[in-house]
Amino acid sequence: MEGKRQRPKRRHHHVWQQYLKAWSQDGAIWCLQDGRIFSTGTPTVAAEKDFYKLQRLTNEDETLLKALFARAHPLAKRNHTDLVDMLMAPFKLADQLKESKHRARIDEAVEEYAFQVLEDYHARIEASFIPSLKSALNENVEFYKDERVLPFLDYICTQYMRTKGVKERAIALCEADKSADLTRVWNVLIHMFSTNIGASLYVERDRRKLILVKNGTDVTFITGDQPAINLKGNRPHPPESLSIYYPISPRQALILTDVDEEPLIPADGLTAYQVSMLNKRVYVASYRQLFAQSEMSLRQIWSESHAGPHDLTA
Repeated sequence: MEGKRQRPKRRHHHVWQQYLKAWSQDGAIWCLQDGRIFSTGTPTVAAEKDFYKLQRLTNEDETLLKALFARAHPLAKRNHTDLVDMLMAPFKLADQLKESKHRARIDEAVEEYAFQVLEDYHARIEASFIPSLKSALNENVEFYKDERVLPFLDYICTQYMRTKGVKERAIALCEADKSADLTRVWNVLIHMFSTNIGASLYVERDRRKLILVKNGTDVTFITGDQPAINLKGNRPHPPESLSIYYPISPRQALILTDVDEEPLIPADGLTAYQVSMLNKRVYVASYRQLFAQSEMSLRQIWSESHAGPHDLTA
């Protein structure tokens, strides 16, 4: 007898739950949202129903994607084309079977596919990063020096691009200048942009340093619904350079430096002031939610959120 078919997962997380567990205690994490601080489980945060649902791309959508990457490297353009072809294949197959007596079941299967395929795609990227995350939590970032750098860069760039805040800002920016409507294509664009950024970082890897920052102060690292941030960013202005900060626990963080630059902060000997400034950067970059291991950490960042310039070198 055929088993009951699983329904597609429709609550999609734009921040990896396993990543957030470093801030949880007894299964709960502290969250700051809309001025309210509360304790909750990781399944309830940084998530939205059907957030990664794949839209069936129209001819106009595919033309827009090609235009956005018209000047990309030929290999990148081929990869992007292959991705679109792979994602659209079930829709096109359903068209070929439109006269089938099983049409209703085919349409249902394609709808389930649309809900699930990109969520599963993100899950595979996350799974590829698990060994490197465990290594970093054990104070070892040697993965940056060998072939393991590829899944690391793929993960960190995808996490940077996949969040609610980046999505909303990108769509709004293009709507404001009437340059394009990214609403239908954004969930595919995430992976195209991530691939391009990751390829650049890979080429520059010998000129960029990855450091593990250890925090022994009384102030712990927080994270948020935009956990990977650009320390060289100055919203709303487009960034001209990139140095990624990514906290991985209340006591550890990764920093990928800019090209030919030393880290903005030391790997060891971090001051409480510097931790507070990094936490402020996370606060400013967040879309709606901040996360911490304790209620006190969030109360502190909330009270300090409008205090002073964000100077990491002090």
